[in-house]
Amino acid sequence: MTSSNKEIKHTREAADIRTAAGTHDSETAPVVHMDYGTAAEFGAIVERTIDERGEHASAQMPQWLEDKQPDRALSTRRSGRNRLKTFPGVAFISVLVILFLYLPMLMVVMFSFNGGRQALLWKGFSFSWYGTVFHDPAIISATLTSLQVAVIAMVLSTVIGVLFILAADQMSRAGSALAGWLINASLIIPEVVLGVATMGFIRMIGLKPGLLPLILAHTTFCIPFVVMPLRARLQTIDTSCFEAAVDLGASPIITVRRVTLPLLAPAIVSGALMAFVISMDDFMISNFLTSAGTTTLPIYIFSLIRKGVNPSINVVATLLLLLAVIVTVISSVLTNRKDD
Repeated sequence: MTSSNKEIKHTREAADIRTAAGTHDSETAPVVHMDYGTAAEFGAIVERTIDERGEHASAQMPQWLEDKQPDRALSTRRSGRNRLKTFPGVAFISVLVILFLYLPMLMVVMFSFNGGRQALLWKGFSFSWYGTVFHDPAIISATLTSLQVAVIAMVLSTVIGVLFILAADQMSRAGSALAGWLINASLIIPEVVLGVATMGFIRMIGLKPGLLPLILAHTTFCIPFVVMPLRARLQTIDTSCFEAAVDLGASPIITVRRVTLPLLAPAIVSGALMAFVISMDDFMISNFLTSAGTTTLPIYIFSLIRKGVNPSINVVATLLLLLAVIVTVISSVLTNRKDD
C-alpha cells in the first residue's frame, strides 16, 4: 500500500472517530495530523481524539444503542408471533386447553345453584343447597377445623419463611444457592411421599394423628410457598436502601424492622395468603394425619363423594373456589406492585 493510500485510509478512520464522538463541525473537531509513520502514532491520535470528546461520545453512543435495542426486541417478538400464527391449529388447541381447565369448574359453580337433589341434573335455579350447607353441623365443624389449621399454619410458615429468607440473604453465594435449592426441591416431592414421611415421623416421636401433627405438617408444607414470593421481592429491592440505613447509623435490627420488612410487606402478605389457601385445600397430607375429631373440609368432601354425589358438594367446592380466586388476585396484585 502506498503512502497516499495509507493517508486516505487513516483520514477516513479519523473522521469516523470524530463522528462517533459527536463532532461534525470542522471548527470544533479535534485536529488530526496525518504525518505519522507507525501504528503506535495513529493509536495515540485515536486515543487523544476520543479523550477530547469522550464526554459527548458517552452521552450519545449509549443512547444510540438504547434506541436500537427496542427495535431489535420488537422485531424478535413480532417474528415469534408470526411463527405462532402460521402454526396450524394453534387457536383451536388454545381454546381446547382453556375449556379443559375451566369448564369443569364452571359446571360445579352452575350446579351449586341447582334446585334438584341430583348433583348433575338441572332442575332449576335455587339457593336451597347453600342454606343446607350453612346449617349442616358436620360441614361447619370440618370448616372450622380447616380454618383453625390454616390460620395457625399460615402464621407459623410466614414467620419461618421470613426468618429463612433474611438468613439466606446473609449467606455466601454458595450457601444461599444451596438454601434455595433445598426449598425448591421440597416443591417437587410428591405429596403422598410427604404424607407418609410425616406420618412416620409423627409416630416415631410419640404423637398420634390429630390437630397438632396436622398443624406441624401443614406448616412445613407451606413454607416454600411463603419463601418463593419473598425471594422474588428481595431480588428487586435496591441494595442501596440497606446501605443508606447502615450509613445513617441504623443497627441491623432497626434496618430489618424499618427498611427490610416494609419493603418485603407485599410479598409477606402474598405468601401468607398462598399458605392459607394451600392449607385449606390440602387433602393428601391431611388424609394421613387426621383423626375422628379433626376432620378437615377436603377430607369431609371426599367422604361425601364416596357415599354418592350430593349437591352440597358443589356448594362447598364453589365456596373454596371463590376463596382461592380472591386470594390469588390479591396475591398477584401485591406481588406485582411497584415500589413507590
